[in-house]
Amino acid sequence: MTRDRRIVEGYGIVFDEPTRLAHQALLEWAAYDPEGDGWPTPADVVRFARFYGIPAARLGGLFGLLSRRVGRRVVWADMARAPEVGARIGVATFSHDALVAYGFFRASWAVFECDRATIH
Repeated sequence: MTRDRRIVEGYGIVFDEPTRLAHQALLEWAAYDPEGDGWPTPADVVRFARFYGIPAARLGGLFGLLSRRVGRRVVWADMARAPEVGARIGVATFSHDALVAYGFFRASWAVFECDRATIH
């Protein structure tokens, strides 16, 4: 079984249907947002998570956006653009739900990068 196939199959096992639907919808929306850069913001993650009834931390993790509570505020770390921030904060401070989704994001991204670097 190829690594691409394992990731696709794992996606369906690890994440429930509302999470997969929210992920797909947010991917589509961010790609066509005329004011954005093709990547969702934390506010987008919160809005879509609320609409689909899933944890924002899980949805954010699928985009490399990790959240944690600091007092009464929620602080986001953009691990896709600035992974050193998460290292400074300490990855263990994020929720299990967020880290599972982030792990999936990193595994998918690694396959994408590997395939992109392959000479055909």
